[in-house]
Amino acid sequence: MPSVDDLLTTRQLQDLLQVDRITIYRMLNDGRLHGFKVGGQWRFSRREIEAWLQEQQNHLESSTASARLRGPLQPSPQALPLACIQTIQDVCAEALDIGSVTIDADGTTLLTEISHSCEYCRLILSTPEGQKRCMASWKRLVSGQMHACHARLLCVTAPVQVSNQVVAITAGCQFVAQPAPGAEPDWRAYLPTLATDLGMSEHDLRVVADTVRTVPTGYLPRVSRLLHRIAGTFSEIGQERLDLLGRLQPVSGMSQAQENR
Repeated sequence: MPSVDDLLTTRQLQDLLQVDRITIYRMLNDGRLHGFKVGGQWRFSRREIEAWLQEQQNHLESSTASARLRGPLQPSPQALPLACIQTIQDVCAEALDIGSVTIDADGTTLLTEISHSCEYCRLILSTPEGQKRCMASWKRLVSGQMHACHARLLCVTAPVQVSNQVVAITAGCQFVAQPAPGAEPDWRAYLPTLATDLGMSEHDLRVVADTVRTVPTGYLPRVSRLLHRIAGTFSEIGQERLDLLGRLQPVSGMSQAQENR
């Protein structure tokens, strides 16, 4: 337990980080900061905060093109604290009972692991062609409209923006709409073609086909709406972090200058 002299109040931490109280509470809630309450008031270990600041500076130095931090910071996926993004994504995907993933704006790199994935899609993603087609499906549409992926399952995407620039895409996927009673779902009829395209056994796909989640048609607008709210939360977190790193940049620059003396 740190001594009283080593503890910071919320106000002192606000002054140190140059952020408002709401931001402090948001960072506590999403796990970016850690503290404890004394008499109902939040307190923060000065040593832990200093270590956290150093970690942010180290990340900044490793994720910028210049080791000396020349020029203003630019929005990029590095503005997103991916461990925090992963945790939020995991919880939301399980709550919505769909799969979810966040990729870079170019649609070439997974920024997070796929949350709440079904066995059917795991099997598809185990093939190089399946991975390629899934990435293309996640990137294809950023307007939030529901669309069918290459496997004929439903997918909805939303942009993550930092400083009005799209730095990532969050996708909700791996689900289908509930078919009319007695109707054969279109995606099941497509299984033979899909298996051929992916170079895999149709039988293996059919064995795990029942793991695909079925969503009532009336639930689909809610999925799209909530995914946009999740992407909006990611955008706010990314903007806060970019602003914070920007404030730390002069501090890191002064430290570098002192070391070079």
